[in-house]
Amino acid sequence: MTEQRSLKYVIIGDPIPLYRARFSSISNRMFDSQKEIKLVTGITLLSQHNEQPLLEGPLHLDIHFFFLTPIRKQHLNKKWHVYRPDLSNLVKFYEDISTSIIFNDDCIIAKITAQKSYDKKPRTEFIITEMK
Repeated sequence: MTEQRSLKYVIIGDPIPLYRARFSSISNRMFDSQKEIKLVTGITLLSQHNEQPLLEGPLHLDIHFFFLTPIRKQHLNKKWHVYRPDLSNLVKFYEDISTSIIFNDDCIIAKITAQKSYDKKPRTEFIITEMK
């Protein structure tokens, strides 16, 4: 019987949503406005993955987005972030970045648990677990 693997990753900084590709009317081409940030985030994930083999499905993605608590809300002791960016766009960015670094294709993610909240240190933390 194979052992169930679970890997944790932490990306320091503001959580990043996935933006749609843009169209340039000058060159009549589509372009990715997030190319550089995807590259930097991918390198961060690659360094944390430590050349481990790619995970195989089905997978459970448990992801938590921590946004910096605004000064005007610090006294309210609010926990949940209920503003833009959308949770689904945040999840999609990290699914796409993880492809070919942590797993072969994000279609093997069978379960997602996600949340947005406030913290003093903005970051994205996620755990990917093989569900055998």
